[in-house]
Amino acid sequence: MKIFLSWSGDASKEAALLLSRWLRLFGDEIDPFVSSEKIRKGARGMDELKVQLDESSFGIACITRSNLNAPWVTFESGALSKEVNDRKGQVVPFLLEGSHKDLEDARSPLRQFQSARAHDREEVLGLVRTINEVLCTAAGRRPDEVVLNQRFAIAWPALCDGLAAIDLAADADGHAAPRRSQEDLLEDLASLVKEQISRITDLERAVDALRNGHGGQPRKLTRFIGVYDEPGGPVSAAAESPSGDQ
Repeated sequence: MKIFLSWSGDASKEAALLLSRWLRLFGDEIDPFVSSEKIRKGARGMDELKVQLDESSFGIACITRSNLNAPWVTFESGALSKEVNDRKGQVVPFLLEGSHKDLEDARSPLRQFQSARAHDREEVLGLVRTINEVLCTAAGRRPDEVVLNQRFAIAWPALCDGLAAIDLAADADGHAAPRRSQEDLLEDLASLVKEQISRITDLERAVDALRNGHGGQPRKLTRFIGVYDEPGGPVSAAAESPSGDQ
């Protein structure tokens, strides 16, 4: 089960790397992926990013007050919300500070998702339970709450210690460089627009072929579309149950 970890800023990056190591304690089947500087350079980087998004069953966005509306976190979370929905997964803002109200007050697109406060034991346990439910559903087995609770009790202190070592003030003081430049974002958006045009062209050809009695099939493209569409309501964990500087 691939879990996509999105971040923006040094503190958020450290949290994503910490979670990447920590989540592996809950099973060998869990495969966290931390978006990185290498993944964002050139067309091949965007292709690889699309592959990772397409394969992810869950998304976690590491959020600080400094990156509430960071373009790349918003971009990745929007893309993830499209991809994980088919797998009954979801995107969870992992709040390193503050509460969900901060997302609401900032009118962040992430406010539509159910968040988890990083220092709240019960909320993080709920996040782990949700991940485990998605994993077990995909594997066709029932979740074992007893084993999960035992593992969490052992693993929780390590997460607390790791989070305590993260310096949130660095990003707040403006020392963290932005993850994506305007030029990079525009280049990536142009790539996505071209892909949408290709999709529309393929669809028109397919419809035309059907009307004229031809059986040709359009080429298969990634489902990486509509990443900026905002769903109509919040995603509920209970019901269905985001390297380089960013």
